[in-house]
Amino acid sequence: MPKYTVIVVEDDLTILARFSALIAAQEDLALLAIASTKQEGINALLLHKPDILLTDIGLPDGSGIDIIKAINREKLDCEAMVISGFQDEHIVFRALEAGAKSYILKHDDEVIITDAIHSMMKGGAPMSPIIARLMLQKFQSHSQNNALPEALTDRQVSILKLISQGFSSREISEKLDITYYTVTTHIKNIYTKLQVNSRTEALHEALKLGLIQL
Repeated sequence: MPKYTVIVVEDDLTILARFSALIAAQEDLALLAIASTKQEGINALLLHKPDILLTDIGLPDGSGIDIIKAINREKLDCEAMVISGFQDEHIVFRALEAGAKSYILKHDDEVIITDAIHSMMKGGAPMSPIIARLMLQKFQSHSQNNALPEALTDRQVSILKLISQGFSSREISEKLDITYYTVTTHIKNIYTKLQVNSRTEALHEALKLGLIQL
């Protein structure tokens, strides 16, 4: 029996057929629905409540990022992977900040894509090599322009590790048996110490410093 259910949102019918066949070939994946627009994607997401969302960014009526945001807004237990042709760093960061756990390029080999799906469902955050290098260059440049950040406490490192695994602030508070307010305060202090403004930037700064591993 399939272990994970999937919906795919892609407006290029040739690529959509490729992804659909790719999912169908995996014994542990089941394709529930396909969509070619943002609104169709959101409707499919709410109707089927899949384990996995595979979405393009550029859609005829908007952005796949809005579909990813719907996962958090509706509090769905779904992991989002972007499969796109866009390599612009601003789009990549917007997708990750919206909640995407993975960013893969459309032209990547099928093995890379399927391995990325399985890695994501095991708690990883796989990215195409080009995207990973782009982000590394971005944060190396950021590092050269900033002083060494203040050291994080053990509790703050623990929270960062849970964030890297995709847990929300509410879930972290339950796992660590501390209040939601305490978690959000720690996160704000982490941002200040690492000189960042978002979870995505905090994770990559922590990766660079060796505080966490994905």
